Amino acid sequence: MEHHIYLVYAHLLLFAYWLAPDWGVYVTSSYVARADLPLAERQRFLQAALRIDLVPRSCLILLLPLGLQLASNMQLIAVPAAAMPWIWLAGIAWLLLSWAVYRHQADALGQRLKRIDHGIRIALASVLIGCGSWALLSGQGVYVAWLAAKLIGFGVLLLLGLVLRRIMGGWAEGFARLQREGSTPATEALFRNSLARARPIVWVFWLTSAAMAFTGLVKPF
Repeated sequence: MEHHIYLVYAHLLLFAYWLAPDWGVYVTSSYVARADLPLAERQRFLQAALRIDLVPRSCLILLLPLGLQLASNMQLIAVPAAAMPWIWLAGIAWLLLSWAVYRHQADALGQRLKRIDHGIRIALASVLIGCGSWALLSGQGVYVAWLAAKLIGFGVLLLLGLVLRRIMGGWAEGFARLQREGSTPATEALFRNSLARARPIVWVFWLTSAAMAFTGLVKPF
């Protein structure tokens, strides 16, 4: 029981540090899109946003093996205890990959690693949504409906994160234009439009996270 309490505490801590820095990324990103700021300052805000984002990105990755560990310990999911060390090993490897993507974001290696990370997220999202949906329909694999719903929610969050990456990826071209041509209406529109498209998705991301937290705590079904 004492061991379980520590795991629950770690789960709550990761959830807090996952969501709180997201607000910092959200606010900082708005300054990147401000046409009245010098290019160097906008680049500093971008680097700050990327660095802050490393915290929620790391927490999101660690939440999956930790959540599965809790579910396995409570026998809420058909994951044998012997499989958990391998799940943790895979989670740590994914975490190190995510850090490497950040460290090499400006070179070709970083782009290759980013594609691998992208593939992992798509595969995991598919598995989580598929397993959660099957469990809700059949009652197999995951033995409580609220946990199956959380698995689906986690998969949805992974997909939303990829959508946000795709939208904000246009900023790289925006900064290239700023360096070549300076600020132009077309370039500034690229920043504004990307930010406008990203905002509603961010709110859906946060609302989904809140729904998952409610489901895990209250266990309404």
